[in-house]
Amino acid sequence: WSDTLAFVQMLERSHAQATFFTIGEQVTSAYRTTMLRELKDGDSIGNHSFTHPFLTRSGDTYSQLQRTNQAIHSQTGYTPCVFRPPYGDYNQSVIQTAHSLGLATVYWSVDPSDYLQPGAGAIAQRVLSQVRPGAIIISHDGGGPRGQTLAAYPTIIAALHSRGYKVVTIPELL
Repeated sequence: WSDTLAFVQMLERSHAQATFFTIGEQVTSAYRTTMLRELKDGDSIGNHSFTHPFLTRSGDTYSQLQRTNQAIHSQTGYTPCVFRPPYGDYNQSVIQTAHSLGLATVYWSVDPSDYLQPGAGAIAQRVLSQVRPGAIIISHDGGGPRGQTLAAYPTIIAALHSRGYKVVTIPELL
């Protein structure tokens, strides 16, 4: 969670907000303070399933999403309204199940492939070359070393601000 806290602090310094899609099994009391800080800052918390499975193959979508909502709510009092399917793996059944839990299923339009660790410069270049009004940028604050992503974002946010963009949460965008 130290990477997530570093992302929250960077967003504060950059005057930007984000949506943090959270994996339910990782939501523990140790992460509570960071999650509450995200919410206090105006960031949003989204549902990213409980164990990060391929939901079209798991047959367990309802439990995956419901347990994650419960975990987030139990730590923060906040209930997510957006869901990002792990691996971008979804079908109509996944969307309908999410909807039954009050979750809008969201995808992304800009993918800098930051999880491959191509370097901060490459991440920034990829985002800035693809972004358009209304874009949703996928990036990762967990699941491995994320220093390159963290290093890229002050440059990305400053460039977006200079282009007249406002960096907002997905619920605000919707």
